[in-house]
Amino acid sequence: MSVLYLDHFGLSTDPFRITPDTGLFFTGGQRGDILEGLIVASMHDEGIVSVVGEIGMGKTMLSRMLLERLRPLPSDTVYLANPVFDRDEILGAIAHDLMPEPPQGNRAHMLAALESVLIERYSQGRRVVVVIDEAHSMPATTLEEIRLLSNLETTQNKLLKIVLFGQPELDELLAAPQLRQVKDRISHRFELQPLNAQEASAYLMFRLHKAGWKGGELFDAAALRLLVQASEGRTRKLNMLADKSMLAAYAEGVPQVGIEQVRRAVGDSLPTSRRAALFPANAGDPSSSLWRRFAPAGLGVLVALGAGYLLGSGGGMDRRERVAVTQPVTLPMAPEPSSIPAAKPSPSSPSQLAPVAPVAPGPVLAVAPAPPSAPAASPASPVPVPVPPSPVATGAPIAEPALVAKLKDNALAVRMQVTDEFIARPSTKGFTVQLLSQRAPRDAEVLAMANEIQAALNGAAQPAVPVLVHNRLYQRQLFHALYAGHFETRADALEFIQSAPGAIRRYNPVVRSLDAIRKEPAP
Repeated sequence: MSVLYLDHFGLSTDPFRITPDTGLFFTGGQRGDILEGLIVASMHDEGIVSVVGEIGMGKTMLSRMLLERLRPLPSDTVYLANPVFDRDEILGAIAHDLMPEPPQGNRAHMLAALESVLIERYSQGRRVVVVIDEAHSMPATTLEEIRLLSNLETTQNKLLKIVLFGQPELDELLAAPQLRQVKDRISHRFELQPLNAQEASAYLMFRLHKAGWKGGELFDAAALRLLVQASEGRTRKLNMLADKSMLAAYAEGVPQVGIEQVRRAVGDSLPTSRRAALFPANAGDPSSSLWRRFAPAGLGVLVALGAGYLLGSGGGMDRRERVAVTQPVTLPMAPEPSSIPAAKPSPSSPSQLAPVAPVAPGPVLAVAPAPPSAPAASPASPVPVPVPPSPVATGAPIAEPALVAKLKDNALAVRMQVTDEFIARPSTKGFTVQLLSQRAPRDAEVLAMANEIQAALNGAAQPAVPVLVHNRLYQRQLFHALYAGHFETRADALEFIQSAPGAIRRYNPVVRSLDAIRKEPAP
């Protein structure tokens, strides 16, 4: 659904797609220097070259950039993306790229044919370079075969240059005693390092400008710090978190990505242990820091239930985890203690709940007791009793019986007309849950999905929930947009998502403001 935010930010294409695109190669973080070193080593040096980097550091992008830069040079390249071959298979894979008709027969016959082709290319002044991605997954016997291939030579020069790209496990593999001869042939070793804060900022702006961004800093300073910390400087994770953060900003209708949007993206993407490290109960979680700030003032309010901002699959988080990490609570400024009016305790008054320290994730934050200066409660008043967190019936949609009645007609044209009229009403306020945006025209498919979702909602004993469909222009192209429900608050919509059946959650729904939807271009 990332295409949804392109118009919102004035972009022409997705800036943070994770599929390697050499047009988006970032030379910062020493990536450009390493690329130049690989080109020189491939065309002039002897021996095997290795490039090591953690998962998501950009090894595949770098390998493809190397192939692209070698293409105009007097060289022939072989690229092995999945090198889980045995000794004979890797010979066949290399020969297949170099010969129009790969030889058949035993290993000795194939090796002789390959050597003949390499000598011919050498006589033409061409260098043959074999680039192997994911080299850490190669069997030890196949790496030994690579060493033997590197021995193919004329009286003066090697005939084959081999470049290995792999995770740090490649170093561990080469450190094995049986592969010490292979390790001894490594003439150059490059290592991809994580991006620091300055490099990450430059990387994000580089990708945004490539996608058509015309403004200044899209991510504010606090958001950027959290992005770098959560991604550990890995470009792939940085792409994913930046994309989800922008989707959150789009859903809220804000022009800049702040720390709250990044928190939601981080909470949605990272495992529980990593989130706990980023948001310890007494340090990074804004709800706990705000609690420490306002509790001494005798704040007499019950903090509303939060829910995670569902931007993706959720990474296995349950609702309680998502509340603490991804939906920080913003509390109002507390009044001075002397200005707090005395209030008689009431069994139904949430302000009389006993204080509970917010040290563990949970859906309810209770409040501090009244300040000492407040008059004591009447003896006849009920004594406040601590109440443990319990499910609260939130997330109910606004009652729209007339709207639901109009949608009983299954025709797509009727559903679209009702939706357009509903959204166009200036009096229509609140939020809805956007399930998808799909390139039009695919009327039959969208109608089938709308009917499936409506049936799932009806079967889940939900209050009457309208399923709406209308057309919108994204990047000047027509899309079908599909929504479920009408909610008074964002928290209600989020709670609805959490309790919705699988037919809703599988679309990775996003909460949308109806005011923001009205501002989007219509056909």
